[in-house]
Amino acid sequence: MQDIKFLKSLNFFSLVWFCFFVYSSSFGQTKAETIETGVRRGTLDNGMRYLIHSKEAWEGQNVSMNLYVNTGHELEVDGQTDISHYLEHLPFAIFLDEATAAGGALLDAVHSGKFPWQGHTHARHTCYLFLFDTVGSEIYTAELDLLSRIIGGSLKPTPENLAAEHGSFYQEYIHRNGPLGYDEERLFWNLSKIYAPPVRPEHYYEHVKGFDWDAVSSFYKDWYHPQRATLMMVGAITDLDQAAQDIKAYFGKLKATPAKKLVYPQIAYLKSPNQFIQLEQLDTDELELSETKIDLYWRNQIPPKAEPKALQHKWMYEMLYVLIGDHLRQIPTTYKLHYKLGIDKEMRLPALRLNFRVFTGKEQEAVQQVIAALNQLKKQGVDEAAYQKYRQRELKAIDGRDTNALGSVLSTYKQLMLAEESPGFDQFALKKRWLNQLSSDTVNSELKAFLNAGPQDIGILAPKGASVLQLSETQFRSWFDQAKNEVGMETNEVLKTKLIPDSLIARLPRVTSKDLDTDALGGHLIQLANGVRVVLYPQEDAPLNLHGFRNVGARNLNKEDFIKAQLVPEWVHTSGTGAYTHFELQRMLTDLGMIYGKALYVNQGESGIKLKAPAERLEALLQLAYLYLSAPREDPEAFKYWKEDEYFFYKRPPYGREENDLQVLSKKELEGPKAGLTALARYKAVQQSTATELKQIYQSLFQHPQEFVFLLSGDFKEEQVLPLLETYLGNLPVSINQVKREEEEVNTLPQGTLEKVYTIPGILPSDLNLKIQYTYPVARDDWKAQLNLQLMRDVIHTRLWELRHVKKRGLYLIQAVAYTDLDLQRGNFAIMIPTVAGMENYLIKDMQELMSWFKEHPISEKELDAIKSRFYIVGITGKSILDKGYRYYKWGLQIPDAEMVKAYLEGVTPRDIQAFIQDKLVPEHQYIFMGKGVPDISN
Repeated sequence: MQDIKFLKSLNFFSLVWFCFFVYSSSFGQTKAETIETGVRRGTLDNGMRYLIHSKEAWEGQNVSMNLYVNTGHELEVDGQTDISHYLEHLPFAIFLDEATAAGGALLDAVHSGKFPWQGHTHARHTCYLFLFDTVGSEIYTAELDLLSRIIGGSLKPTPENLAAEHGSFYQEYIHRNGPLGYDEERLFWNLSKIYAPPVRPEHYYEHVKGFDWDAVSSFYKDWYHPQRATLMMVGAITDLDQAAQDIKAYFGKLKATPAKKLVYPQIAYLKSPNQFIQLEQLDTDELELSETKIDLYWRNQIPPKAEPKALQHKWMYEMLYVLIGDHLRQIPTTYKLHYKLGIDKEMRLPALRLNFRVFTGKEQEAVQQVIAALNQLKKQGVDEAAYQKYRQRELKAIDGRDTNALGSVLSTYKQLMLAEESPGFDQFALKKRWLNQLSSDTVNSELKAFLNAGPQDIGILAPKGASVLQLSETQFRSWFDQAKNEVGMETNEVLKTKLIPDSLIARLPRVTSKDLDTDALGGHLIQLANGVRVVLYPQEDAPLNLHGFRNVGARNLNKEDFIKAQLVPEWVHTSGTGAYTHFELQRMLTDLGMIYGKALYVNQGESGIKLKAPAERLEALLQLAYLYLSAPREDPEAFKYWKEDEYFFYKRPPYGREENDLQVLSKKELEGPKAGLTALARYKAVQQSTATELKQIYQSLFQHPQEFVFLLSGDFKEEQVLPLLETYLGNLPVSINQVKREEEEVNTLPQGTLEKVYTIPGILPSDLNLKIQYTYPVARDDWKAQLNLQLMRDVIHTRLWELRHVKKRGLYLIQAVAYTDLDLQRGNFAIMIPTVAGMENYLIKDMQELMSWFKEHPISEKELDAIKSRFYIVGITGKSILDKGYRYYKWGLQIPDAEMVKAYLEGVTPRDIQAFIQDKLVPEHQYIFMGKGVPDISN
């Protein structure tokens, strides 16, 4: 028995596109041809392909012009790691330089917040994606000109472009958690040798700064040529012939140039001997726990040369991957054997990869359990129901394609063009015919052959001194042979609509209730005999939402319990509630169509619960609330599991740890009520907590129903809900563990400017997070001031791009955030800038100049109108009736209606915005926070 763990979502993995590059016929004809009304396609004399598709259904949408170049990470050699991605950055830097110099429509688009471009770099292709309104427009011709220069070998970034993109490229690497993947990239490189070797995180910035023009142009000249490019134009284009002529005019004059011979390393991988790789992790975190990472690869067969057969080959493996993943999800799950398991299909290798993260010393048990499950699958095969479920889903997806959806058409064409697939057959019709002719016997035969053939490749990453690093391949593979042949899979249980057994329900008497009339929002207020207040907001055809809260939180406890109180919700979530473990509850709620997630919450001044359910699950919703607020499970194994799970969370948090920690530390500095915990503080508190402590804190926060207000909205009848409220919420237990309340002084802001620097674990020495914040008083009921704050944020955001592209500061991401803290009645405007160490003083000065510019130059009417058209009004009027009810019962606030807000918004002028900025964004309200890495003293 075990904990499973976690399976990554099974994204479709294109296994054999590369074979099309080698064996398929060329796309299109030498001359342009008409396929159907609204479509033009062809191949220019220099080998460049193009396709134009127009439909009236796309009227009013932007036209998409996409350039695909057959180059990417897979073509890099030693010393060029990630240079294909860096090269993709440069055209956009040049484009913005030109837009800034020329002004006009392109610059207007940037100022409006609608950047009309983006790029993506993949293993074997790079995309340049552009948008424009009409053929012949200023933006359209500028984009064609840039794309022709890219393919024609005329890309010429300035030294300033190159230097600035070094910083922004490095920051993108940090933002996408590149350092966390270094060990796995190193293992992957040793297994496959498909990409250039990875660079150690602490050396990555210096590596990137080595991308001078000599290094970049070497790669550029090898792989950027007309015959390696495809241009697609999709949208409501009124004159297709003119668009085709434009393509010929801009691209037809380009000469076919000698290109470096293309090599397909994935085929070489399929032909290579089996691999067994053991590497020591470079991670040096000194924590109580340590983990081993294991990769097991089942290789696909070499695909056939014939195009239709190659497609069927690809589709078969897609099916096998999904069926194997579905089977592994059924492994019985308990708290005893804790590991994470995923299926990785990132298009990097033509193979099924099972990736484990398991605690060091537990590797054999984890691997054997999964191998046992696969042995059972080989022996029994996929049952007919599972096969038919997959087959019907695929057929439904084919039949349900919306050929009028621009995004769907783009996706289809992208696959065809990248694969250089012959247009002589309909891929979807072929797949449908293949699925209809397929049988479960054929699938099981393929499945058995596939599983019997592997795993061919094994990769192990473990901490220094781990015994698994000393194993031979024969010893490791012997674990497979020792695995039990049978794993008891859980069968589908009969759907339960009651989370509480009838015997317990019989012991819950209906308590009395009192009608307290209707509130100002139209809600029906009821008070139960135990003091619980419930407000009902019936809404037809709406799902159920329940929010209960109490104005007591972590700050009402003593100093020792303050942090631990914020751990309680996750502890309860992981332990389960009532008679159900975490895993049983997850399955049951999934079967009931209810969202399974963390229900309880605790912040500094409040504790509460939030639940959702379909309208038909009213009783189950209230039963679940009763269980969460009365009966968390107490299980030593669950408690141990929770501590282990927090290790995985700390090592790979779902957010950027550095940015999160800077936010937490800065909010604490300003005494924010919802500052949260830093990653390290959370991890240490978890490891130091006991179950007894957490239970007592839980009882003191959640088992005082007389202080709770519950807001319930959704499709229900009041006569239906009242007996259920009296049964479940009316019987919530009252704990003897009380919270000692103390009156607190009103928080005040520090006077004058504040600058604070933090050292944050996990940040590389070259990395820096800068937060420039303006904070000033805003009354809870002053919704106009809150709206003004949002407008200021949106206006200032229109010029932040200049820090990267005009001042060339080397920034990848600039985040501007504005929000009103209703607890402290403060308005907050913050600019988050991840950058590199040494740039902080320049950026602070840049922001001061930017604020001065806004104080002297009002934004144009045109730009302000564009901002107003996208303004998020529900942030002021409330997202839902529950949101409005919460503010009403929490602070006595009544939110303005939408028409009142729209009328005020309409009347705000550029001069008004200028006055807001002059009044509010001043040195007296400014605070600067920096999070820096720890210098590496080992070198």
